[in-house]
Amino acid sequence: MGDPLNIRAALPADAEAIAAIYAHYVLDGPITFEIDPPSPGEMARRIANILPHHPYLVAERDGRIAGYAYATRLYERAAYRWAVEATVYVAPDNHRRGIGAALYRVLIAGLREQGFRTVIGKITLPNPASVRLHESLGFERAGVLARVGFKHDAWHDVGIYQLQLDGHPVPPPEPRPFLA
Repeated sequence: MGDPLNIRAALPADAEAIAAIYAHYVLDGPITFEIDPPSPGEMARRIANILPHHPYLVAERDGRIAGYAYATRLYERAAYRWAVEATVYVAPDNHRRGIGAALYRVLIAGLREQGFRTVIGKITLPNPASVRLHESLGFERAGVLARVGFKHDAWHDVGIYQLQLDGHPVPPPEPRPFLA
């Protein structure tokens, strides 16, 4: 099995490995609606934009990035500031080893600590593994956006899954910053 899983905040140096994991999903299926894989430089820019306010985590095993997860603002309007969209990707050679669930557990715990109230997962359907993962962590299906993405010569639905975090009935003025 190798070394235990180490989950930590992403670093700029992780951008190349993260870009490689993501490129698999961009090129080989409809899981993400991006068409062209972002470069490591673009991925580093995305990490830097997320980290001041939201968690961006990587899972390391045997000295390699085995997966990553992050959260971003759900929408830009101020009233949405307590809701985030969460995403997790696992390297293809690390599927079914609990890495996605481990990343999501740490991510959700961090979001709860920051004061967020709602986590949204968007899943290109069909994707039974991702649906099982989200539901196993308490996400509930909130709806479906029908035929909203066209990729690989087909239309794809997106399932919206929602997790309500326990917390303050009236939140503090702003979510706390993410501290690595």
